[in-house]
Amino acid sequence: MPFVNARDGQRLHVRVIGRGQPALLLHGMGMDSRYWLPFLLPYLHRFRFYLPDFRGAGRSAGVRLNQADIFQNHMEDVQDIIKHFGLQDFLLAGYSLGGSTALHLLHSGGFGGVRRYLHIDQSPCVGNREGWNYGLWGERQTELFGALQRLQDVLAKNAQSGRLTELPPPARRQTMDTLADTLSQIAGKPALRSTLRAASHWPWLFSRLVPSTHLGDLRATLASYLSGGHDYRPALAGCPVPVTVLVGMRSDLYHPEGQMSIARQVRQGRIVRFEKSGHVPLSDEPLRFMRELGRFLKG
Repeated sequence: MPFVNARDGQRLHVRVIGRGQPALLLHGMGMDSRYWLPFLLPYLHRFRFYLPDFRGAGRSAGVRLNQADIFQNHMEDVQDIIKHFGLQDFLLAGYSLGGSTALHLLHSGGFGGVRRYLHIDQSPCVGNREGWNYGLWGERQTELFGALQRLQDVLAKNAQSGRLTELPPPARRQTMDTLADTLSQIAGKPALRSTLRAASHWPWLFSRLVPSTHLGDLRATLASYLSGGHDYRPALAGCPVPVTVLVGMRSDLYHPEGQMSIARQVRQGRIVRFEKSGHVPLSDEPLRFMRELGRFLKG
């Protein structure tokens, strides 16, 4: 399980398994590379998988975000991983945050070595704009961003705190409540909210259950999403490779129509609808996800 030196000198963990054609898989927020493993077993004899842990996740948990734009930060790390392993003619897949990172790579002209791309439940434009209401949380985005803005304001007033446990009790409570609400909605599992709220009585336990409680990373993430992120739609028209868009048709985070627009904007686009899935088809329809992943891999 090698580590790759990023351009800022940090060491990023990348799982490498299997043999055959290379495939680079980018995980979502709140996950790490282990989430891919159960779905890859049938394909290890034909494909060599490169599974990075993003900064702050998995065995890269100690690596901090170091830029105000987290999409640029993760994209540069992916560029460094591609260069380190000399990946050419490889397959690329991105789920949620991994999808935004892949589209940022496309926007930066980095699809030269990609053969085909699998995009999983993510909007090509996170922030709503005139004529576009398919960003994060759709028409409820103002409500969500209001809660995140209040959290950002709390963290700004406690700029000296680096960890969740260092916040004063009222600020810590508001931070944990907002994270519990947001993460449960992202996962599409309302019961998770109760679990996280119960765990919030013990900050050390809460810190083990949520993706990251490093406040520097949280501040950067909030700033990147509240700014509206990037609009990758203009880059899609110039996408040089076939794109498969896997859509959770019950996704609360990203309206299916916005996701499916990706396949309609590229030259070679294909839509796969997961009718019973929300934002996480990997857990909502795991067997079908495994089959569709194999279909994408085999082309």
